[in-house]
Amino acid sequence: MAGRLTIWGAGELLTTFFGNLDAAKDPPSAFYLALVRLIAPTPYMSGAELDEPDASDYARVRVPNDTLNWANPSSPQAIANLMDVSFVPAVTDWGECRYWALCNASTEGFNYLVGDLESPILVVAGDTVVVSDGDLGVTLGPFYMADDEDDA
Repeated sequence: MAGRLTIWGAGELLTTFFGNLDAAKDPPSAFYLALVRLIAPTPYMSGAELDEPDASDYARVRVPNDTLNWANPSSPQAIANLMDVSFVPAVTDWGECRYWALCNASTEGFNYLVGDLESPILVVAGDTVVVSDGDLGVTLGPFYMADDEDDA
């Protein structure tokens, strides 16, 4: 389930790491995982625009931003979840979910990352959706390489 950095997420990374001498901005202590139904989230969407299940028993899941939950699996430009993320058991039907978004708030807000589920999930009453460890991942790049000078 490869993810993509959103425009808002890229802005957050840049403003947190550069020119932040007064430390007014820190990385978030947690993220909120959203399931997204049929309309694919784009890097330009806000959290309010996500096509999430509209069932009253659906809610985003809080995922702490710590080394127990996130790691760099193989290279410095990749990150993935280390633990399963479980949603509350569905009491009603949530419908088919095809995508995910990692947000800054439990409702609305902004999206840091968005991605496709490996396989669509049809969530009916009684189901518990579990996103397995390693399924929420993003890799940045490709990056500038010395060969790129020839193309300039």
